[in-house]
Order: sequence, then structure tokens, then C-alpha cells
Amino acid sequence: MSHLLFWNGGVKKEKKRDKNWEKRIHTDLVWLEIEPFLRPGLKVLDAGGGFGRYSIPLAERGCQVTHFDLSPRMVKEAAKIARERGISSIEFEIGKVQDLSRFPDYAFDLVISLDAPISYAYPEEKKALRELGRVTKDKLIVSVVNRWGQIPVAVEEELRFRNNLEISRRFFREGNWDHPSFWENLEKKVPLLYRFVFPPLHAFTPSEIIDDLIEEGFRPLRVVASGTLARLLPRRTLKKIVNSPSLYKEFLELSREYDALFEVLGVGAKVASGLLVVGERKNNNEEMV
Repeated sequence: MSHLLFWNGGVKKEKKRDKNWEKRIHTDLVWLEIEPFLRPGLKVLDAGGGFGRYSIPLAERGCQVTHFDLSPRMVKEAAKIARERGISSIEFEIGKVQDLSRFPDYAFDLVISLDAPISYAYPEEKKALRELGRVTKDKLIVSVVNRWGQIPVAVEEELRFRNNLEISRRFFREGNWDHPSFWENLEKKVPLLYRFVFPPLHAFTPSEIIDDLIEEGFRPLRVVASGTLARLLPRRTLKKIVNSPSLYKEFLELSREYDALFEVLGVGAKVASGLLVVGERKNNNEEMV
């Protein structure tokens, strides 16, 4: 299945993102994880920057940003927004997160890869994380698809087109949302449907992404199932929260604590990547605690 077809078709959806309360909350919670590490002049790579949701505001805050994405349409739109806002401290590159060979080792002070580019790099998700770690000098913030939290989504998605749970059961066991015959038949029967069905991906368990991060030489500072509390609330409650600035601020503070609890790490947002890890590069002479 063509990843480009799916991601190129996502520009219009991104423009409407803030109208979805769960997505808005998820984005604001991610900002709370990024902001403590920012300073003017910081060299930042936004790998999988998409529409510029993070890269453009980071440039506006004085960071030197490289916006990197698979989708030419997404990059074009982000560059247009940057021009309209008169932003000059941002560069745009097209490519895959599993191939950052154009950048040298430790090229960036901070690397962010949000909304699960690592998961969508499947079957090269390990290589993608390795590449992101290689170009990181200090802090690495990544989000991936949360396997346990996405099982209900997998069941719902599969039953739209099939009458059994073969793919969902495999997804539960292995974390791979992929079945060659399913995608091939879908392409032949309903080609335009490609842009609406998630492409193949690997969903991580919390322990898996933590272990992988440590293996790449990073100390996990925070592990968060972003958006869990919001996911568990009814729409009428979310509407009340979002429409009150003081209540919204209080809710974000509570969510940041709740979503980081060990007991809820396997949930995460339903509508966005639901597992975020903040890592700090270890010194060569430093042992993990």
C-alpha cells in the first residue's frame, strides 16, 4: 500500500484538526512535553513534520528548525504557511525517517518525531529509531502507536471490510497492522479507499519502546500515554472543558499526571499516536540507573 497516497491526502484533515477536541488536547499535551527543553537558537529536527504543527511554532520561538517529511504535499503546505508568517529560521526536506543519511551524527540538539512516523516506517521501525537517535545530540522526543490502546481501533477497522478478526488477532500478538492479501484485495476492489485506510504500521508496547530507546543509548525521562484521560471522557464533558480556558488549563495539568501513570500507559489517545517517550542521550561513561 502506498504510504504517500495516505499522507498526501491528509492535508485537508490536518487543517481541521483543532475542531476535534481529542486531537486538540493531544497536541497541547505534547507541547507540554516539548516546552521544557526549548531555548533560542536550539537546532531542532522535526522528523515527520507533516503540516508544520510543531516545526513552525518552534521556528517562531527562535529555534533553528529542519522540517522533514515523507509527503511532498505536506511539506509544500508547511513551507507555504512559513512563508506567509515570514519565518526564515526553518528549512524543508523530503524523505523517510528511516533514512536520515543526509544529516551527520549528533546534528541536532533536539529531535522530535511525533504522530508516529516510527510506527509507519514499518517494517523498518527499528532502523527509523536508530537513525533518529544517531542524529540526536541531546534530547529525543518520539511518539508511536500504542499497541494495547489501538486494539479496539484495529477491530473496528477490520470489521469495516472483513467478517473475521484475523488481522486484529495478529496485531495483538505481534503489533503489526499488516496483511498482504488484505491490502492487495483492497487496492483491486476499491482503489480510492486507500487514502482512508491506515497503511501498514508497527504498534509498540510501552516496555518495547522503552527498551529500544535504551538500546540506542538514551535514558528515558518520561513515558506518557498522551490523551488517555481525554479518551475516557464523554463528548459533553470534553466540550465543557475545552470551552473554559481556566478549566482547560487545569485539565491539561491533570492529564499530564494521569497519562503518565504506569497503570494507564497501555491506553493513549484513540485519534492520534498514543505513546510518547522523552529520552536523553547518555554520556559514554555513564551507566543507566
